Amino acid sequence: MEITIGGISPHPPLLIPEIGGSERLKVKKTDESLKILSEKILNEGVETIIFMSPHSPFIRDGITIYSNDILYGDFGQFGTKEVNFEYENDLEIVESLIQSGKKFGIKFYRLPEDYPLDHGILVPLYYLNKLKDYEFKIVGMSQHFTLEKEEFKVFKEIFDDIEIFDKKVAFIASGDMSHRLKTFGPYGFHPSGPKFDNFVIEAIKNESYEDLLSIPDDLIEEAGECGYRSILTLFTLMPFEKYKAEILSYEGPFGVGYLVSIVERRQNA
Repeated sequence: MEITIGGISPHPPLLIPEIGGSERLKVKKTDESLKILSEKILNEGVETIIFMSPHSPFIRDGITIYSNDILYGDFGQFGTKEVNFEYENDLEIVESLIQSGKKFGIKFYRLPEDYPLDHGILVPLYYLNKLKDYEFKIVGMSQHFTLEKEEFKVFKEIFDDIEIFDKKVAFIASGDMSHRLKTFGPYGFHPSGPKFDNFVIEAIKNESYEDLLSIPDDLIEEAGECGYRSILTLFTLMPFEKYKAEILSYEGPFGVGYLVSIVERRQNA
C-alpha cells in the first residue's frame, strides 16, 4: 500500500477557537499552514487518512490502534466537549496492518471499543473536518516508542506488504517539536531544544533521511519532543526518492515548536 500524500501536523489544542481564543493569533502561521495542508490532502481525493499520534495510549512493545467501527473524540478534557467528531474507521486497513505486522515482528494492539480519539488526532482532524465535502475514513494509531531508529525501515515493509489496490491513502505524522525552546515553556529552556528542531528542519530541507536518522539520542531526549517518531515513520513510508517535502511553517511562541510540512509524490515517481 503506497501513501498518496502526507504531512506533519502539530497538535496544540489552543488552535481550536473555542479553546485558544485570542491566543490563536500567536500561532497564525501554524493555523494558516494547517489549512493549506488539509486542502492539499483533500484535493487528492483521499479515501482514508492514517494518523500516527504520540498521545494515543502507550504500550511498550508495540503500537496501539483504534479498533471500533466508528471513531469518536471531543475536546472535553480541554473544557470544550461540544467540539467533537465522528468518523468511520477503515477496518480493512486496520486488519491488514495487524496481520502484516505479525509477519515482520511488530505488534499492533487493538484498543478497547469506544476508546476516544486523542488530541494528537483531533487537532489535525479539526482542520480536515472544516473543509470536507465528501466522506473519508480514518485510522488512528500510536507511535512505536521502543523501536530503535535503525529499525524503522520495518514500517515500509509492513505497508508494502498490504495489498489494497485503488485506494488513495494519506498519512499524517502528528507531533510537536521541542517543548524546551523558552524558559517559560512546558519544561523550561534547554540548548538542545532549538538545536533538535533545527536538525529536523534542515534534514527535511536537504531531503536527507540519514540526517534525520542520525540525530543523537541524547539530543532527542533533552529536547523534550513528542513528534520525532511520527516524523521518522512518515519519511520511512514516503522516502525522498519518490516524494518531495515542503516546510509550510515553523514557530514556537509558547516554548513548543510547531512544524507543518506537506509531503507529495514526485512527478513520474
